[in-house]
Amino acid sequence: MAPTKWVTARKSFGSKSIALRPQLSHELPVAARWKPKGPFRLFDLPPELRVQVLSLALQDCEEQIHVIKIFLACRRLYTEAADIFYHETWVDISRRPEPPGLLAEPITALSPRRHVRTMNLTISHKTNLRTFHSAYVPVLREMADKGGLHTLRLEISGRFSRIDFWTDAWSDDDDFCDNEIPLLIGPGKDIEYQGPAFLAARPFQTFLDFLSDPHISKVMLYTASADHYEFWCECHRKLSSKLVPCNNGSWRGKASRLKVNQRRLLWLFRGAQTVRPLAAATSIRRPGASSRS
Repeated sequence: MAPTKWVTARKSFGSKSIALRPQLSHELPVAARWKPKGPFRLFDLPPELRVQVLSLALQDCEEQIHVIKIFLACRRLYTEAADIFYHETWVDISRRPEPPGLLAEPITALSPRRHVRTMNLTISHKTNLRTFHSAYVPVLREMADKGGLHTLRLEISGRFSRIDFWTDAWSDDDDFCDNEIPLLIGPGKDIEYQGPAFLAARPFQTFLDFLSDPHISKVMLYTASADHYEFWCECHRKLSSKLVPCNNGSWRGKASRLKVNQRRLLWLFRGAQTVRPLAAATSIRRPGASSRS
């Protein structure tokens, strides 16, 4: 008797078998795509999502006209966008004797500088420090009192001028201040120091006063490491655990700028005084070797 053959019937699934079913297209037809049923209500989103949306729109947008449209939409959107766009700004005034537009315009409810949280300000000793207290300090204090300025990073660029630049005689000479005079420094003015005369001059002293200004929460000072004067060596922060000494004012490390130890700077040179002619013949010592005058 011949063995029974079991025949397996291949049934179809639906109208066609799975093998013969056409592949679905990943691109939906235009008619099947999602369409908004009304205007997109941005302010219905949670604040953290709005921040992400605006950050992508402002920071990754290559066309400036789109950024402008966001700021011109409404006052509320302007405020939220400005908090992101102007949160940290970089301003170089090293070649501008007068404040630029961001700092020069009167502060209003729509002023961009009200939204600056962190400002990186590059200044020049020759262009700005003489007028820094009168031209820039009131503006920066206003940004902190009426706006959101919290952190100010000041960087001094360029070489220091001759001694007469810091006194009453104006000088356009860019020569380095090689001539030094006897000074009395330290909290008790009892440390005799050989240094440039501008340390005791009014412009530099008012600038030192601003470094501890109570209006701004955090003020940090940097100086160019490629060309910083010898008195900075006593005050800049060490950048690593390994000591990299300075050589007559020249930094031998790899950092492009040095963060100044402001507490040390103010302790040494705030209120510095020139030694009287009668005391000019006394021995001059570097900071750290105290002597009563």
